[in-house]
Amino acid sequence: MKIWMVAREYAGIAEAGGVKNVVCSLAEALARQGHDVVCFIPFYGCVTPQSLGTFRQNEYSAAVDSAGERYLISYSSGFLNGVKIILVGAQCFWAKQNVYTYCAADKEIFPNCKIGEGYADQHLMNTVFEKAILAYGEEYCSKNDSPQIVHCHDACAAALPAIINAGKKNCFGKTKYVVTIHNAGPYYHHEFKDVGEAQFYTGIANDILEKAKNGDRVEPYLLASLYGVLTTVSPDYAKELADPKNPNTDGLSQIFAQKKIRIVGITNGFDLARYEPESVESSRLPFEFNPEKLDLSGKYKTREYFLDKIAGRDAPEIMGMPKSGWLDQEGRVFFAYHGRLVRQKGILVLLEAARELLKKVPEARLIINGQGEEALRDQCAAFANENRGRVVFYYGYEKSMSRMFTASADFAPLPSEFEPCGTEDYIAQIFGTIPVAHATGGLNKILNGKTGFLYEPNTPERLAQVMIDLAQKKLKNAKCFDKVIREGAKRLRAVYSWKTVAKEEYERLYWELLFGKN
Repeated sequence: MKIWMVAREYAGIAEAGGVKNVVCSLAEALARQGHDVVCFIPFYGCVTPQSLGTFRQNEYSAAVDSAGERYLISYSSGFLNGVKIILVGAQCFWAKQNVYTYCAADKEIFPNCKIGEGYADQHLMNTVFEKAILAYGEEYCSKNDSPQIVHCHDACAAALPAIINAGKKNCFGKTKYVVTIHNAGPYYHHEFKDVGEAQFYTGIANDILEKAKNGDRVEPYLLASLYGVLTTVSPDYAKELADPKNPNTDGLSQIFAQKKIRIVGITNGFDLARYEPESVESSRLPFEFNPEKLDLSGKYKTREYFLDKIAGRDAPEIMGMPKSGWLDQEGRVFFAYHGRLVRQKGILVLLEAARELLKKVPEARLIINGQGEEALRDQCAAFANENRGRVVFYYGYEKSMSRMFTASADFAPLPSEFEPCGTEDYIAQIFGTIPVAHATGGLNKILNGKTGFLYEPNTPERLAQVMIDLAQKKLKNAKCFDKVIREGAKRLRAVYSWKTVAKEEYERLYWELLFGKN
C-alpha cells in the first residue's frame, strides 16, 4: 500500500509528547512490512535534518491561502529507517523552536511569549500544514498513483480529510482516511471558536462546518468523522470516548455517542529496540540487565549510580533540569513518577498519597520528574523540599536521565484521571519497574497482580493504601514481586511490539477500508 502519515511530531526529528513515538514506530513497522510509507512533518526551526540520509532541500514549492493571506511552501525530503520524510517548510514553522508550545529559545523572536503556553497562531500552523499537503498531493497525484491511505494523527491534523474534500478538485482519487485520537482531553482539541473562524482559516463550506459543531465550536475530530474512520490508542479509551457520561472530553463523547460515530480502539505498540535494557546503547542507562530473565543486578547498579552521582544532597544540577530535594542512602523501596505535570496525570493525587506513604514507611523514597504547569511544578518542588532526603524532584526532560529515574525504582505510580493508552507503564515494565496505575483507559492493559497493579477509585487515600501495602511487602521479601517483573517484560515483548500491532491491527484496518471485510 501507499500510505501517507501526517503528524506535527516524529521521534528523532521533532519531539514533544508520546505521539512522536507512535507515528515513528508505526511508520517504520509498516515500511518493514513492505509498504510505501511517506510521513509529512512541519520544518520547525528546531529541526536538524542531518539524520535524513540523502537530504534534498527545497525539492518542490507551492503556495497556499489561509486567513486571508498567501503562504509560500517548500518541501524537503530524506529517508529515515525506510520511511520517506517530507519536511513542510513555511515561515510559521521556521520561526518556532518547539512543536506546540513556546520555549526559552522562542523568546528571541517572540519576546512577550509565555514559556509553556501554546503558540498563539496554532490555527494558522495547523491549516497551513494541512493545505500544504493538499498542494503537494495536487502536484504528486497528477504524476503518480494517489496514496491509498492518508493517516492523520491528533486534532492538529484532523481537518485534513475535510480540507482535501473541500478543494476545487479532489486529487486523491479513492484514498481512504484514518484519523487517530491520541488524546481527547479539553486541552487537545485544537477547536475553532465558531464557524466563522473555522471558515476563515480552512475555507471549508459553512454547511460542512455546521456538521462538526460542539456548541458553537468547530471540532477537527468531528470534521474528520465526515470523511474517514476515527481510531484511538486503546479499546478501553474507545469505549470511554463513546460514553455519553464521560466528563473528560469537553462534550465530544456526548456527540460521538449521539451521532453513533465509530471509533476503533487499537492499543499502541512499544518500540522495544529503542529501550532494550540489555544494551546500554539502546537503553541509555549506565548498566545492562534483563528483567525477563530476572537478571536485575544492572538495574540495582543503576540505582546505586543514581543515588551516588545524581540524586544525592551535593549532586549538581543535571542536564539543565532544576532539582529540588535529594535522596539519602537509607532508602530501601523506591517509587518513581515520570510524566507531564498536568492535572490529567493526577500528580496532586500522588503528592497526597506520598505524604501518607512517607509517614507509614520510613524506608520509602520518591522520585518525581516532569515538566508542565507552573503551579504543579511549584507544588512538586515544595513537597520535595519539605521531605529532603526522601523525595527528589527534577523539572524538565532529558531522555537518558528520565529513563534512569524510572529504571532506578521498584514501582511507577500512574494516577492519571484518564489515559488514552499510556507509555510510561511500558517503559517501567521494560526496565523491571512495576506500574501501579489507576484503572482507566489504556492503563487497563496492565494485568492486575500479574504484570502490574491497578486500583480504583483514584483518590489519595486509595493510592496511599496500595503503595504502603506494596512497600511493606517488598521490605519483608525483596524478591516477592519477581514474577510480576518477569511477566510484565515478557508480555510487553509478546503482545505489544509494533511489528505485531502494525500487522494485526493497522494493516487489517487499512485493508478493510480499501476492500471491505473478508
